Amino acid sequence: MTVVELLERLQGVRKTDHGWTAKCPSHNDNSPSLSVTEKDGKILLHCFAGCGAHEIVTAVGLELSDLFPEKLEFSKGRTPRFPAHEVLMGLSDEIDIASLLITRWFDPSKIWDLDHYDRLLLSNARIQSGVVMIGGHRHE
Repeated sequence: MTVVELLERLQGVRKTDHGWTAKCPSHNDNSPSLSVTEKDGKILLHCFAGCGAHEIVTAVGLELSDLFPEKLEFSKGRTPRFPAHEVLMGLSDEIDIASLLITRWFDPSKIWDLDHYDRLLLSNARIQSGVVMIGGHRHE
């Protein structure tokens, strides 16, 4: 898949200095919060509202592997390894989100609801998955 083919599936696409912005298809986006960049033949996605790449590509009928020039193949039973710096950049966002949610939890003036709790659990799962991607072990 080319970046142009992906952009054709998105709404509100605008060219920027470093790629494109668009409305994120995985949440009700009123203003463009999705950044799309092409680097070394890979299509990189970042939703500033916190949606993950998997949710974004699923919303437009694609798979994560469609963002890469060749499908990634791994030995059976082996965890795929990704460049640590790429995983850490993604984890940084999740750590920020988790930190904000935990801060909110301990602030008696803030309301804590089930959506906040669910998002904290999602951040935890993404952080653990990222650790596994760079060769670490999942903690149960």
